[in-house]
Amino acid sequence: VSEILTRVLPASFHPRLAYLSGPSFAAETAAGNPTAVTIAAESDDVAARVQLLMSTPRFRCYRTHDVVGVELGGALKNVLAIACGISDGLGYGNNGRAALITRGAYEITKLAVAKGADPLTMSGLAGMGDIVL
Repeated sequence: VSEILTRVLPASFHPRLAYLSGPSFAAETAAGNPTAVTIAAESDDVAARVQLLMSTPRFRCYRTHDVVGVELGGALKNVLAIACGISDGLGYGNNGRAALITRGAYEITKLAVAKGADPLTMSGLAGMGDIVL
């Protein structure tokens, strides 16, 4: 998403871009259930501002500079979720799902790091948190 936005938006907008990802179902967030997400921005000032504007007692925003990691974690966990659904449908059980999630998280981290992400992002809300959900 960041690559698309920086391609189509005027350069003056680029320093103000921020991205949200993390384990959250809209219905649960709207119902006031506790939720934690990650805000990624190149600028710490922008990330801090978004964090301040969006955080509530039940909606906690954490911030990072790792835009690439947050985006890839949020996108790639969907591939893993589909694989888990297939595994469940084939009746491979909890052992199979655990192996798939563990190895899948490792592969997601390898790919994200190769694209410039911080490997720790994959163990946070935008990576593992999304996978768990």
